[in-house]
Amino acid sequence: MATGIPRTLALDRAMDVLVALAESASATSASALARTTGQPRPTVSRTLRTLLDRGLVAETADGWIIGPELFRLARLSDPQSAVIQAASGPLRWLRDQSGEAALLGVVTGRTQMDIVAQVNAPHHLGVVGWVGADVPLHASAAGKLVLAELSPAELEAWIAETRPKRLASRTLTGARELCSEVARVRRRGWAQIVDELEDGLVSLAAPVRDRAGTLVAMVGVSGPSTRLNPARRRALPPVMLKAAAEVEYSLDPRPIRP
Repeated sequence: MATGIPRTLALDRAMDVLVALAESASATSASALARTTGQPRPTVSRTLRTLLDRGLVAETADGWIIGPELFRLARLSDPQSAVIQAASGPLRWLRDQSGEAALLGVVTGRTQMDIVAQVNAPHHLGVVGWVGADVPLHASAAGKLVLAELSPAELEAWIAETRPKRLASRTLTGARELCSEVARVRRRGWAQIVDELEDGLVSLAAPVRDRAGTLVAMVGVSGPSTRLNPARRRALPPVMLKAAAEVEYSLDPRPIRP
């Protein structure tokens, strides 16, 4: 915890309980939450009752769950604005380090994403106007990261339903090659396209995850293959992963407590 302005310890502990409950896979007990947060069970029980009075949690026959008021508050927020703000500095740094346009995509559904921010590179030849563009997942570096979150069965079902189209000379469209590519993305933790959306276009992307490990956004670079040659592409993943880590920290700077 940062020093300086005094904190309210009781509120901090209450937030620990609320976060632990939100990150639980199912309804859970006060005893389990006490073990997770390291707080005494009576303290956790009093906290839950207080949160219950405000509708932030709910009690069921199976245990405690997140309450309707928390969902209402979440709907009032704009998650994209938080991610865009957190990525502002890292995107500029990524642009400066790579010399190419840096982009931010956000996950908007199980198999949906939007490009919401772009910082252009100082070149006459480059990529522009990607914000809001309808980019197919199979021909996008960020899109491949979205597909990598699917189970093998979900991925095969998506391919069968979507029937990906060939858009450039190296677009992956077949089920076997797409499944193989997505497996490669999972193993190395980042994705790229080369001549897959348009001939001469290269893009690379790294994942941004929340505290629970869920993919929430993607940061990456995009530019012409004349500059993003194989040697430069090999050097970029560590830079992208560092930028993604900076976005993650900006979204949630709390230390992970034992």
